[in-house]
Amino acid sequence: MLWEKNLAKEYEVRVLQCRPSPLIEGNLLIVFTGAKPGASVIALDKRTGKEIWKALDDPVSNSSPLIIVAGGKHQLIVWSDASVTSLNPATGETYWREPMVTSNNDSIPTPVVQNNRLLIAGLMLTLNADRPTASVLWPENRAASKRILSNTSTALLLGDFVYSARSSGELVCLEAETGQQVWQTNTVTDLKNGASIHLTPNGDAVFLFTDKGDLIRARLTS
Repeated sequence: MLWEKNLAKEYEVRVLQCRPSPLIEGNLLIVFTGAKPGASVIALDKRTGKEIWKALDDPVSNSSPLIIVAGGKHQLIVWSDASVTSLNPATGETYWREPMVTSNNDSIPTPVVQNNRLLIAGLMLTLNADRPTASVLWPENRAASKRILSNTSTALLLGDFVYSARSSGELVCLEAETGQQVWQTNTVTDLKNGASIHLTPNGDAVFLFTDKGDLIRARLTS
């Protein structure tokens, strides 16, 4: 063992609270814990365990953070139960923030990026090419339920289209630019709340792994 750190002794961390996956960025080990005070996200030196920075007072979610490059900067994207926030992964400084209040039973999918688009469940953001900012592309309705495609499964961005499960079990295709639905099918898994379809690209096909235990090889097109 190189080092050990008990976050519950140094911060306020509830039992079973550290659910998102940790993330390595350079020499930093970044953990999304929801810890207090002001330590919802903590960056540790991966070689020693020493705290480098801490940020945010947001409640933790089940969504694992993601590093992207946009606006000429590396950005750490964190989807909590209160917001989507972009942080400077080197310092913890906030670049931009979009309020998005959900329950942690909804904020499970991992953020997805493609070119200048960033998809957080059912919230599509446009990333500025010149500076680290973002703006909402769709949906116009800011209700939490309108911003969730699936509360279990991460969507897939392929070209100009989004493929995703819905929380009720349908597999849908949406226009990436508008969010308008192109098609849906209810034949992939059972229709029920919390149904899941995990999508993994493989060559010119996509593996669909469902909550029924089925593994389906499919070609997804508009």
